[in-house]
Amino acid sequence: MIKEFIILMQFMTRLPIPVNMEYDEEKLGKSVKYFPLVGAIIGVFLFAVNFLAGKITGNRQIIAIALIIAEILITGLIHIDGLADTADGLFSYAKKEKMLEIMKDSRIGTNGTVILILYFIAKFVFLSQVKSGYLLLYPIISRLSTSMNAGFGEYARKDGMSNGIIDQNGKKEAIISIIIVAVLSFGIMKIKGLTILLLAIIFILWFMQNVKRKIGGITGDTMGASLELTALLVLFAGIILN
Repeated sequence: MIKEFIILMQFMTRLPIPVNMEYDEEKLGKSVKYFPLVGAIIGVFLFAVNFLAGKITGNRQIIAIALIIAEILITGLIHIDGLADTADGLFSYAKKEKMLEIMKDSRIGTNGTVILILYFIAKFVFLSQVKSGYLLLYPIISRLSTSMNAGFGEYARKDGMSNGIIDQNGKKEAIISIIIVAVLSFGIMKIKGLTILLLAIIFILWFMQNVKRKIGGITGDTMGASLELTALLVLFAGIILN
Protein backbone atom coordinates (compact mmCIF):
# COMPACT_ATOMS: atom_id res chain seq x y z
CA MET A 1 0.00 0.00 0.00
CA ILE A 2 2.82 2.42 0.88
CA LYS A 3 4.65 1.64 -2.36
CA GLU A 4 1.47 2.14 -4.35
CA PHE A 5 0.84 5.49 -2.66
CA ILE A 6 4.40 6.68 -3.31
CA ILE A 7 4.12 5.75 -7.00
CA LEU A 8 0.83 7.64 -7.17
CA MET A 9 2.41 10.71 -5.56
CA GLN A 10 5.37 10.61 -7.93
CA PHE A 11 3.21 10.15 -11.02
CA MET A 12 0.35 12.55 -10.20
CA THR A 13 2.27 15.38 -8.53
CA ARG A 14 5.53 17.29 -8.88
CA LEU A 15 6.25 17.10 -5.16
CA PRO A 16 9.81 15.90 -4.46
CA ILE A 17 9.57 12.38 -3.02
CA PRO A 18 13.06 11.26 -1.89
CA VAL A 19 12.35 7.60 -2.62
CA ASN A 20 13.57 5.83 -5.74
CA MET A 21 10.59 3.81 -6.97
CA GLU A 22 10.51 1.96 -10.28
CA TYR A 23 7.39 2.78 -12.28
CA ASP A 24 4.91 -0.08 -12.19
CA GLU A 25 1.68 0.24 -14.17
CA GLU A 26 -0.07 -2.40 -12.07
CA LYS A 27 0.81 -0.69 -8.77
CA LEU A 28 -0.22 2.68 -10.21
CA GLY A 29 -3.56 1.24 -11.23
CA LYS A 30 -4.18 -0.34 -7.84
CA SER A 31 -3.27 2.89 -6.06
CA VAL A 32 -5.89 5.04 -7.82
CA LYS A 33 -8.44 4.40 -5.06
CA TYR A 34 -6.13 6.38 -2.76
CA PHE A 35 -5.96 9.35 -5.16
CA PRO A 36 -8.21 11.49 -2.89
CA LEU A 37 -5.54 11.15 -0.18
CA VAL A 38 -3.08 12.74 -2.58
CA GLY A 39 -5.69 15.45 -2.96
CA ALA A 40 -5.67 15.91 0.82
CA ILE A 41 -1.92 16.56 0.73
CA ILE A 42 -2.36 19.03 -2.12
CA GLY A 43 -5.15 20.70 -0.15
CA VAL A 44 -2.87 21.18 2.85
CA PHE A 45 -0.28 22.88 0.63
CA LEU A 46 -2.93 25.19 -0.86
CA PHE A 47 -4.28 25.97 2.61
CA ALA A 48 -0.74 26.90 3.70
CA VAL A 49 -0.20 29.08 0.62
CA ASN A 50 -3.51 30.82 1.30
CA PHE A 51 -2.49 31.45 4.91
CA LEU A 52 0.98 32.77 4.05
CA ALA A 53 -0.27 34.89 1.16
CA GLY A 54 -2.93 36.31 3.46
CA LYS A 55 -0.20 37.47 5.85
CA ILE A 56 1.45 39.36 2.99
CA THR A 57 -1.64 40.85 1.36
CA GLY A 58 -5.33 41.03 2.07
CA ASN A 59 -6.16 41.25 -1.62
CA ARG A 60 -8.17 38.11 -2.46
CA GLN A 61 -7.48 38.46 -6.18
CA ILE A 62 -3.73 38.32 -5.64
CA ILE A 63 -4.15 35.36 -3.29
CA ALA A 64 -6.28 33.57 -5.91
CA ILE A 65 -3.52 33.97 -8.49
CA ALA A 66 -0.97 32.66 -5.98
CA LEU A 67 -3.18 29.60 -5.36
CA ILE A 68 -3.54 28.87 -9.07
CA ILE A 69 0.22 29.11 -9.59
CA ALA A 70 0.88 26.96 -6.52
CA GLU A 71 -1.47 24.23 -7.72
CA ILE A 72 0.13 24.19 -11.17
CA LEU A 73 3.56 23.86 -9.58
CA ILE A 74 2.37 21.02 -7.34
CA THR A 75 0.42 19.03 -9.93
CA GLY A 76 1.81 20.09 -13.28
CA LEU A 77 -0.57 20.50 -16.22
CA ILE A 78 -1.46 16.84 -16.72
CA HIS A 79 -5.17 17.19 -15.89
CA ILE A 80 -5.57 20.62 -17.47
CA ASP A 81 -4.11 19.22 -20.68
CA GLY A 82 -6.78 16.53 -20.55
CA LEU A 83 -9.48 19.19 -20.19
CA ALA A 84 -8.27 20.98 -23.33
CA ASP A 85 -7.94 17.76 -25.35
CA THR A 86 -11.42 16.64 -24.28
CA ALA A 87 -12.94 19.97 -25.35
CA ASP A 88 -11.20 19.76 -28.73
CA GLY A 89 -12.51 16.23 -29.26
CA LEU A 90 -16.05 16.36 -27.90
CA PHE A 91 -16.90 19.79 -29.33
CA SER A 92 -15.65 18.83 -32.80
CA TYR A 93 -18.96 17.02 -33.44
CA ALA A 94 -17.05 14.50 -35.51
CA LYS A 95 -17.50 10.74 -35.48
CA LYS A 96 -16.17 8.67 -32.56
CA GLU A 97 -12.92 7.63 -34.26
CA LYS A 98 -12.18 11.20 -35.34
CA MET A 99 -12.93 12.54 -31.85
CA LEU A 100 -10.43 10.09 -30.35
CA GLU A 101 -7.88 11.07 -32.97
CA ILE A 102 -8.32 14.77 -32.21
CA MET A 103 -8.00 14.15 -28.46
CA LYS A 104 -4.74 12.28 -29.01
CA ASP A 105 -3.25 15.16 -30.99
CA SER A 106 -0.76 17.08 -28.85
CA ARG A 107 -1.70 20.37 -30.52
CA ILE A 108 -4.38 22.50 -28.90
CA GLY A 109 -7.35 23.68 -30.96
CA THR A 110 -9.84 26.51 -30.70
CA ASN A 111 -12.22 24.61 -28.44
CA GLY A 112 -9.42 23.65 -26.09
CA THR A 113 -8.13 27.22 -25.96
CA VAL A 114 -11.57 28.66 -25.19
CA ILE A 115 -12.29 26.08 -22.47
CA LEU A 116 -8.95 26.81 -20.78
CA ILE A 117 -9.62 30.56 -20.79
CA LEU A 118 -13.05 30.00 -19.26
CA TYR A 119 -11.62 27.48 -16.79
CA PHE A 120 -8.97 29.83 -15.42
CA ILE A 121 -11.37 32.79 -15.28
CA ALA A 122 -13.86 30.69 -13.31
CA LYS A 123 -11.19 29.30 -11.01
CA PHE A 124 -9.77 32.75 -10.36
CA VAL A 125 -13.22 34.12 -9.46
CA PHE A 126 -14.14 31.14 -7.29
CA LEU A 127 -10.83 31.07 -5.40
CA SER A 128 -11.11 34.78 -4.68
CA GLN A 129 -14.54 34.24 -3.08
CA VAL A 130 -14.46 30.82 -1.40
CA LYS A 131 -13.68 30.21 2.26
CA SER A 132 -10.36 28.58 3.18
CA GLY A 133 -11.90 25.24 4.22
CA TYR A 134 -12.81 24.52 0.61
CA LEU A 135 -9.15 24.73 -0.34
CA LEU A 136 -8.78 21.48 1.57
CA LEU A 137 -11.97 20.00 0.19
CA TYR A 138 -11.86 20.55 -3.56
CA PRO A 139 -8.57 18.73 -4.30
CA ILE A 140 -9.94 15.70 -2.43
CA ILE A 141 -13.37 15.50 -4.05
CA SER A 142 -12.07 16.33 -7.52
CA ARG A 143 -9.68 13.37 -7.40
CA LEU A 144 -12.54 11.08 -6.53
CA SER A 145 -13.60 11.60 -10.16
CA THR A 146 -10.57 9.62 -11.31
CA SER A 147 -11.32 6.77 -8.91
CA MET A 148 -14.96 6.66 -10.02
CA ASN A 149 -14.14 6.83 -13.71
CA ALA A 150 -11.59 4.03 -13.32
CA GLY A 151 -13.95 1.92 -11.22
CA PHE A 152 -17.23 2.43 -13.05
CA GLY A 153 -16.08 3.34 -16.56
CA GLU A 154 -15.01 1.50 -19.69
CA TYR A 155 -12.01 2.46 -21.80
CA ALA A 156 -12.84 3.95 -25.19
CA ARG A 157 -9.61 2.86 -26.87
CA LYS A 158 -8.22 -0.63 -27.39
CA ASP A 159 -4.95 0.22 -25.69
CA GLY A 160 -3.25 3.03 -23.81
CA MET A 161 -1.79 3.93 -20.41
CA SER A 162 -5.17 4.62 -18.83
CA ASN A 163 -6.42 1.23 -19.95
CA GLY A 164 -4.03 -0.35 -17.47
CA ILE A 165 -5.40 1.84 -14.70
CA ILE A 166 -8.98 0.87 -15.50
CA ASP A 167 -8.09 -2.84 -15.60
CA GLN A 168 -6.91 -2.65 -11.98
CA ASN A 169 -10.07 -0.96 -10.70
CA GLY A 170 -13.69 -1.99 -10.29
CA LYS A 171 -16.77 -1.04 -8.34
CA LYS A 172 -15.19 -2.20 -5.07
CA GLU A 173 -12.21 0.13 -5.45
CA ALA A 174 -14.47 3.04 -6.42
CA ILE A 175 -16.64 2.49 -3.34
CA ILE A 176 -13.55 2.40 -1.11
CA SER A 177 -12.51 5.74 -2.58
CA ILE A 178 -15.99 7.20 -2.04
CA ILE A 179 -15.90 6.13 1.63
CA ILE A 180 -12.48 7.73 2.09
CA VAL A 181 -13.74 10.98 0.58
CA ALA A 182 -16.95 10.91 2.62
CA VAL A 183 -14.96 10.63 5.87
CA LEU A 184 -12.59 13.44 4.86
CA SER A 185 -15.42 15.66 3.59
CA PHE A 186 -17.38 15.30 6.82
CA GLY A 187 -14.24 15.94 8.86
CA ILE A 188 -13.51 19.16 6.98
CA MET A 189 -16.94 20.69 6.32
CA LYS A 190 -19.43 18.45 8.20
CA ILE A 191 -22.85 18.22 6.48
CA LYS A 192 -21.88 20.81 3.87
CA GLY A 193 -18.98 18.60 2.88
CA LEU A 194 -21.25 15.59 2.39
CA THR A 195 -23.77 17.68 0.46
CA ILE A 196 -21.10 18.88 -1.95
CA LEU A 197 -19.75 15.33 -2.24
CA LEU A 198 -23.20 14.11 -3.30
CA LEU A 199 -23.44 16.86 -5.93
CA ALA A 200 -19.97 15.96 -7.19
CA ILE A 201 -20.81 12.24 -7.46
CA ILE A 202 -23.93 13.05 -9.49
CA PHE A 203 -21.90 15.32 -11.80
CA ILE A 204 -19.09 12.77 -12.22
CA LEU A 205 -21.54 10.03 -13.21
CA TRP A 206 -23.42 12.37 -15.54
CA PHE A 207 -20.21 13.53 -17.25
CA MET A 208 -18.97 9.95 -17.58
CA GLN A 209 -22.22 8.82 -19.22
CA ASN A 210 -22.19 11.73 -21.67
CA VAL A 211 -18.60 10.96 -22.64
CA LYS A 212 -19.50 7.29 -23.10
CA ARG A 213 -22.41 8.24 -25.34
CA LYS A 214 -20.11 10.25 -27.60
CA ILE A 215 -16.93 8.17 -27.78
CA GLY A 216 -17.95 4.81 -26.31
CA GLY A 217 -16.11 5.14 -22.99
CA ILE A 218 -13.57 7.15 -21.05
CA THR A 219 -9.95 8.05 -21.78
CA GLY A 220 -7.12 9.55 -19.78
CA ASP A 221 -8.05 12.94 -21.21
CA THR A 222 -11.70 12.71 -20.17
CA MET A 223 -10.64 11.64 -16.67
CA GLY A 224 -8.47 14.75 -16.46
CA ALA A 225 -11.36 16.88 -17.70
CA SER A 226 -13.71 15.32 -15.15
CA LEU A 227 -11.24 16.10 -12.36
CA GLU A 228 -10.85 19.76 -13.28
CA LEU A 229 -14.56 20.35 -13.86
CA THR A 230 -15.39 18.66 -10.56
CA ALA A 231 -12.94 20.99 -8.84
CA LEU A 232 -14.81 24.00 -10.24
CA LEU A 233 -18.11 22.50 -9.15
CA VAL A 234 -16.91 22.05 -5.57
CA LEU A 235 -15.59 25.62 -5.39
CA PHE A 236 -18.81 27.04 -6.85
CA ALA A 237 -20.96 24.97 -4.50
CA GLY A 238 -18.84 26.19 -1.60
CA ILE A 239 -19.64 29.79 -2.51
CA ILE A 240 -23.36 29.10 -2.90
CA LEU A 241 -23.66 27.19 0.39
CA ASN A 242 -21.94 29.98 2.29
